[in-house]
Amino acid sequence: MSEENIKGTIVCSLRDLYGETTVADDGNVRSLYFGDGILQSSIWLDRPDMLIEDYCQAMMSALLFMNNPGSVLVIGLGGCSLINFLLKAFPRCAIDIVEIRQTVIDLAHKFFILPGEHAHLKIFHDAGHDFICRSKDPGGYDLILIDAFDEDGPAATLLKKDFIAACRARLKGSGVFVMNAWNSPGDNFPALYASVREIFEGRTLKLPLGEAYRNALIFGFGDMLNNPDLLEYRSMAEKLQREHRINFPKFLRYLHWQNPREQ
Repeated sequence: MSEENIKGTIVCSLRDLYGETTVADDGNVRSLYFGDGILQSSIWLDRPDMLIEDYCQAMMSALLFMNNPGSVLVIGLGGCSLINFLLKAFPRCAIDIVEIRQTVIDLAHKFFILPGEHAHLKIFHDAGHDFICRSKDPGGYDLILIDAFDEDGPAATLLKKDFIAACRARLKGSGVFVMNAWNSPGDNFPALYASVREIFEGRTLKLPLGEAYRNALIFGFGDMLNNPDLLEYRSMAEKLQREHRINFPKFLRYLHWQNPREQ
């Protein structure tokens, strides 16, 4: 492990079959790193429900289109950024978490404020691909959030068409699917986006987070979005910004620029 990419003081470092996992504190910020110092996510220790990373905030742009979810599936636990946000923002929401690494689950309980028991929270130690593909039940989730990475980037099995199609099948009719991917030259984001767009029959949006970021998000919609005028969501973005202290108007502008309407 290279410590030069890790900010702050290392609190814990463990190795399992999937590689190295490190927890580090930098003042009031606690972070989870994979492999050779790849930042997975961070939380503020005094406000763990506040999202720090731009990509996490951008993923929650799904709330523009599904602003009061009753059921959420999160594949990829990491440092609990999304989970802590959801638990605070939507205390009645049923949240299912799927995480392949028991080490990550254990670290989340010990260092990232993941509840041991919670009436609306279920944690599955399972591979995301297997979990979603073995289920035959249609519908079920208002939001499906894919944020699963290993030392080499996005988990390869979660980029496959059968997995994406199974996710679509598990969405409610008005549901929203969000995938956090990478947009470096070797990741072939255009091909991945084309696959998701095919599976969701064109009901998709993309959100690359600028040249300085490797993250690029893909949104897929069950049956509710077919190339709308995104600027119609401005009032909702302003409302959500007041409620959650996230700059949703900024992400809405990015979505508008990245997804021009077909004439």
